[in-house]
Amino acid sequence: MNSKSAAAPSTQTKASPVSQSQTTAPPSQTAAIDPSQSTAVAFQWLGLDKDQLSPNELKPDGKQDGHFHITIPFSQPSAVKSIWIRYSEFGKSLKWGWIYNINLPQAGYKMAVFDSQGKLIPPQADNGYSVNGLTDFDLYLSELNGENGQDTFKFEKGQTFNLEIDYVTQDNQEKEFDSSVQTT
Repeated sequence: MNSKSAAAPSTQTKASPVSQSQTTAPPSQTAAIDPSQSTAVAFQWLGLDKDQLSPNELKPDGKQDGHFHITIPFSQPSAVKSIWIRYSEFGKSLKWGWIYNINLPQAGYKMAVFDSQGKLIPPQADNGYSVNGLTDFDLYLSELNGENGQDTFKFEKGQTFNLEIDYVTQDNQEKEFDSSVQTT
């Protein structure tokens, strides 16, 4: 995927016996590293550039959506269970994830996730989304304009977004990648 101007991601490490936390290096440091050897999540803010969804549905609503790009190095075949983005203003979250029961509402607002070929990846069933090696995703989030009679949210300069990717390895270990980025 093409990347546009991106903020230098900050680093975040989360200690947990079942999590594999990674830190993100600034773009100037990652440019000299062979991508196949990367062990860090690259999390970038690309700006408001396409209309991919509304806050509550995976269909356009006539408003430009916030665009993030992530590159994740999976060291073995794995299944992505969920991707969360939490934002600083309200401490709320947007989620793409594994659906246990399609009849239950998803907590939080919708997130559109696309693979490296630009194909929409719908939330997955019990098996998760299969990945292996260096994997790219484009994430789109909608601004909130009083949805559900409460939340308002605009992408503004200086906001911090925290990323959490939950996955299960082929040997059934639950792990997680974490990173954060600030809008420019």
